[in-house]
Amino acid sequence: MLELLKNFRKEYNSVRNALPFLDCYVSDLAASWDDVPALPPTDYRKLSTSEGKNRLVIQTDHTFDEIEAMAKAEPEINFIIASGTKKLLYHIEAVSRLIKEYANIYVCTGNFCNVFALEDMVKAGCADKLLYGTMTPYLDPGQAIGPVVLGDFDWETKCAIAGNNFRKLLGEAPVIPPAMPNVKMPAILIDAHGHTANAGSKTPFPAPNSEPVWEQWEPKLGFFGITHFFNTPGETINNVADFPGRNTRDLCVASGGRVRYFEGFDPRDVEGSLKELRQSLPDEMCIGIKIHPAEHVIDADVPEYEEVYKIAAEFDKPIMTHSWGVSDYNPRQKCASPERFDKWLTAYPQARFVFGHTGGRPNGFVHAVAMCKKHPQCMTDLAGDLFNGGFLTHALKEIGADRIMFATDMYWIDPRCTLGMLMEQPLSDEDMLKILRTNAEKFYLKT
Repeated sequence: MLELLKNFRKEYNSVRNALPFLDCYVSDLAASWDDVPALPPTDYRKLSTSEGKNRLVIQTDHTFDEIEAMAKAEPEINFIIASGTKKLLYHIEAVSRLIKEYANIYVCTGNFCNVFALEDMVKAGCADKLLYGTMTPYLDPGQAIGPVVLGDFDWETKCAIAGNNFRKLLGEAPVIPPAMPNVKMPAILIDAHGHTANAGSKTPFPAPNSEPVWEQWEPKLGFFGITHFFNTPGETINNVADFPGRNTRDLCVASGGRVRYFEGFDPRDVEGSLKELRQSLPDEMCIGIKIHPAEHVIDADVPEYEEVYKIAAEFDKPIMTHSWGVSDYNPRQKCASPERFDKWLTAYPQARFVFGHTGGRPNGFVHAVAMCKKHPQCMTDLAGDLFNGGFLTHALKEIGADRIMFATDMYWIDPRCTLGMLMEQPLSDEDMLKILRTNAEKFYLKT
């Protein structure tokens, strides 16, 4: 495994260093930590949101109807849709329509993190509308670098997205280095936190090929080099009594155990949840218990949660929770702020525990760090859009490579975003392998 990783890092860095990156999005938003570099690690041009022929349009500042009206009113201006402080992935349909229909609308790739987003845009004939940009220093540049370096398209397209599309808008000559082959991701990753979604289930954005069917997941996991995928079905989070996680057991069996499921616990139905857990936890395909205080709008420290710690200790199966910082636009997140778990972690030190999302945002991260320092039974995972500049650097310093597990949140987030961030870190091969694989092997699979 270590040799596979070493070779992958070498090939990745060769392509990363050869690509003609030109960053179109240096953000005015401050980073959450003082030690974050103010400028990108590649060449860049800083654009305005109010003047110039090439102009950023911050999506959270405008509706898509407003962006469309701008493009109609000023066809001589190139409008580049760029992410604000919230995920751009929710809006892939609106973005896709606008860049297809308007010659003067483009999209910055930073924080545009749907699974296979770039590949889907290229297939739709929009390769020339994709402009590499990082949102540095507010976001980690690796989240934008990874999907380009590991993009599943030809070298000329890769160079176009990396910088030549932007150069064309600037009136500069393209830069096309000698062609390099696509980097194949080796089969060494464990994805410790993901989701399936049944056909017809409500998802916040289109999530194709995400049903609990092995024929859909096998090629996807193979492409990303994921040997194991630990899944909480979205329907289980919503109502474990109606759809226990073991309903996806056929997927797990068909995968030969590469996919395993979390069984849910819902504090709104303690007895019903315990009934399902007692059926699922003895199953080798059941990897652990998932709790989601924010989704259930129940604070993580209420008495109803005590039973889940008891049963986790009884069956020696870990608990994995959604954890997140207090949010001004999603008040439910306060229920899952990491410090709220202190009460039951203190009472049940024998219950192994994972802070999914590592606190989610910088304000939650601080509490996740404190909980990990206080409770040795705790681990963290990197699922979700943990893209804030400095987040990963500080996680490595303050939590340590021994207690961080790679995870994606698929169907939500493309794995190459988090992988790209990791590849920008000065990690030893040994520590990188811990995060990508061996921590999860020891913690979940006990190998």
